Amino acid sequence: MARFVVVLPLSPLTVGDEFTVAQWPLHVTLVEPFDTRLDAEALGAALGDVATAAGVRPISAGVGEDAMFGPRRDILVSLVRDGGEIAALRTRALAALAELGVEPVRTRFEFRPHVTAKRHGRVHRGERLELGEFVLVRLRPPETSHHGRIQGSWPLGEGSRRAEVERGSTG
Repeated sequence: MARFVVVLPLSPLTVGDEFTVAQWPLHVTLVEPFDTRLDAEALGAALGDVATAAGVRPISAGVGEDAMFGPRRDILVSLVRDGGEIAALRTRALAALAELGVEPVRTRFEFRPHVTAKRHGRVHRGERLELGEFVLVRLRPPETSHHGRIQGSWPLGEGSRRAEVERGSTG
């Protein structure tokens, strides 16, 4: 089994990029971590179609108030405000994964788009975010001690087919 997550990064990422938990690039999580026997190529085919479907465009959003998340309410996040595009994209991504037989077990029913504050950076109320990339991340890949590796990357946008997917990455 392999573990993946789907995110909208705040700055461009490249397939093959790796990072530890402390170095996670700032992002909005679109689909929570999920386990599957499928490889990145199979997931990428379905998710790439979501990112480039008719009507999908880069998302302009604003940073709202701060909140505390996590079981102990000790994780600082900044809520992200948009016109519903993030939730719609999430619904499409979850549907595409369901068609492949992938059902994330920890899907949040009350989805609240946010950016988690990290030691290396954070966003602040009133800032504008341009979310233009849809990224598949493999968590804890077996070949490395790093905690994340970019496996697929697609620009958001109708008809956009420039995509990268790491080939030969098994689940």
